[in-house]
Amino acid sequence: GIPSFIMTLAMMQIGAGISAVLVRGQIAYTVPPLILTLGSKSLFGVPWIIIVAAIFLLVAHLVLTYTRFGRYVYMVGGNREAAEYSGVNVRFIVSAVMVISAVCSGVAGMIGVAYFGSAQQNEFDTFLLDAIAAVVVGGTSLFGGRGGIGNTIVGLFVLGVLNNGLDYVKIDSFLKILIRGLILLIALIINVYAERLRTARSGERAG
Repeated sequence: GIPSFIMTLAMMQIGAGISAVLVRGQIAYTVPPLILTLGSKSLFGVPWIIIVAAIFLLVAHLVLTYTRFGRYVYMVGGNREAAEYSGVNVRFIVSAVMVISAVCSGVAGMIGVAYFGSAQQNEFDTFLLDAIAAVVVGGTSLFGGRGGIGNTIVGLFVLGVLNNGLDYVKIDSFLKILIRGLILLIALIINVYAERLRTARSGERAG
């Protein structure tokens, strides 16, 4: 079948096109009070945005680390055929992960609207690359089967420090995009070679 990653990108473009046709570039400033509360209020000095994000990260970590579903996710990501032979319902796991990803994306969009106080059709287009970069920089394997929430948080902090550092030294905004792209490319190269090294070591042990 069609690779999930490619299908996701294709459907994302279709969805973006439909929303562009419907919205026609208009900006929505009428935001429900509950969502505005998430963006402007805090609990014991901690912004609600941080609290919501922390809850999602904690739940995801617990599910991936301590539940059967989490183990199946790693199994399917690492070796789909082996997971099928082990009796794992691969289609269900993949579908469930896609649905969970969509829900998390929706919540992230809602949090973004809460933070900015408005909604625009292409407001978060650049966030996709940032999300992928955080995952890759955190060490999650693009080949599946390896990674975790903790690694992603580390990747987020690394990118956050990088962005703040570039802003502090007043790097040109266009050059900043180039630097971030180079860092992502380096992380991808390291990811690929690390996977090859793991495969070679596994082959040596098996031999």
